Amino acid sequence: MKKKIVVFIVVFILILCGVGGIFGYNIYREKEKQKLEEEEQKVLEQIKNNYNEFVVSKDSINLYKLQDGKYEIIGQISKDINIHLDLLENLSLENKYFKLANSDYYVYFQDVIKGEPVVSNINYKKYVPFDNDIITKNPTTFYKNDEIVYIINESFTFPIIINDSDCYYVEFDDQLFRIKKDNVEKTVENKRNIDVASEIGVLNYHFFYDGSKNEACGEIICLDTAKFEQHLKYLKDNDFYTATMEDMSLWMYKKIQLPKKTAVITVDDGALGTNTHLPRLLEQYDLHGTLFLITAWWPKEKYISPNLEIQSHGDNIHNYTGEALYKTKDQLLEDFSKSINALEGENTAFCYPFYAHNETVRSAVKESGFKIAFAGGNTKASQSNDPYQIRRYVIYDYTTLDQFISMVN
Repeated sequence: MKKKIVVFIVVFILILCGVGGIFGYNIYREKEKQKLEEEEQKVLEQIKNNYNEFVVSKDSINLYKLQDGKYEIIGQISKDINIHLDLLENLSLENKYFKLANSDYYVYFQDVIKGEPVVSNINYKKYVPFDNDIITKNPTTFYKNDEIVYIINESFTFPIIINDSDCYYVEFDDQLFRIKKDNVEKTVENKRNIDVASEIGVLNYHFFYDGSKNEACGEIICLDTAKFEQHLKYLKDNDFYTATMEDMSLWMYKKIQLPKKTAVITVDDGALGTNTHLPRLLEQYDLHGTLFLITAWWPKEKYISPNLEIQSHGDNIHNYTGEALYKTKDQLLEDFSKSINALEGENTAFCYPFYAHNETVRSAVKESGFKIAFAGGNTKASQSNDPYQIRRYVIYDYTTLDQFISMVN
């Protein structure tokens, strides 16, 4: 009897332990499951906190490529680099690697933080690539200005967008990057058969008035806004690219190719209608123009527009015809310096007041850092011209639409 009782007690204890063990194990599993869910939730929250269409690398980070189902390190991204990502709407734990827009590369979610949209110059998309492609060495190093952005352990083939003295500019990740020529294995011919500009019509306007509103102007270099609109409409309707001064500088030095339908809108001085009609109409037709401003007479703030860049017409050497010709080089350098300061350092292009220039004036322009300079001439600009004597067509009140069309075609 005692043995039966002992056996019963032992069995009971074993059952109790088993039930307790199962119960304890289930509690343990629930706690582990809850812990895992909490950890996954934290990871998901971090993924959501770090993801944005635009992110910034927190440090020098790895760049990944998805190969055979695994994310393999393929290169590096430097610190504080703005990165454009593919759009993701429903983030999950599967999105620990963010895919770069327009490429097959990824960054790890913990390596980046949210950034802001970066407004970059996309004029290069209008350039016509040269008839040669480059094949890079492995690894390939991508630069923005003088800073390394990417180092990728692969060789690439790129069309040449800008051919500079020591580097090529190429498009990668929907941006323009610089690749040094010593990082290029070879170039290969790639005929594109696209018409490019061998000459460009540079248009020179001065003053604008709206005759329909009883505005008037008594000079032959004044233009009614109705006529100006005809010009802009023609350019817009016929898909002309209106080049910037940086574009013109690169083109004059044969570093880029521009489309055959390229024109340049320049306006001198900054007087009547330049701060009202000009920006409004350029914005209306979404075309680009350049104002050569007399900086001692008017502040640049009067002309702010996303469609209008402001370059130098000198500071205060526009008081009589040919005044610049009677200044010493030191006087000219002082005037140009004041103008550049008033334009917050902008010195891409210069326009000679009254088109007056000689060796002294041109030398002072070059020494002041201007890349190109404009005069008159009433012929098209050519790459064979001196970049400091670029020709322009002066637009008069009697210029006909047919004459205008001839100037730009």
